[in-house]
Amino acid sequence: MEAGEAKMKFEKLSAELCKVYPFIEEIRAVVKSKKPAKTHARYEVSVEVYTPKDRHSFTETGYNLASVFDSMGPKMKRLLSSKQSRVTSSRGATRRKRSD
Repeated sequence: MEAGEAKMKFEKLSAELCKVYPFIEEIRAVVKSKKPAKTHARYEVSVEVYTPKDRHSFTETGYNLASVFDSMGPKMKRLLSSKQSRVTSSRGATRRKRSD
């Protein structure tokens, strides 16, 4: 039940990111479960976003898998938007030849 909800949240997050940032080539998530106690499982989620120039990695841990994906979404959007603003700001500038 928890895995199905987390999968749905990841698909929704990746669809939103691909819509806003069309330069994304691939998004990959790896979920590791650690059970130090018999009652709770601790999840470590690693997400990698591949773009033409870079690879961005995000890691988050928590006891609820769905909430881990919820908390990871804004962080990913914030980092990717700062990267995109730097790229688009440099593209708009034209180089002029110096006439010496």
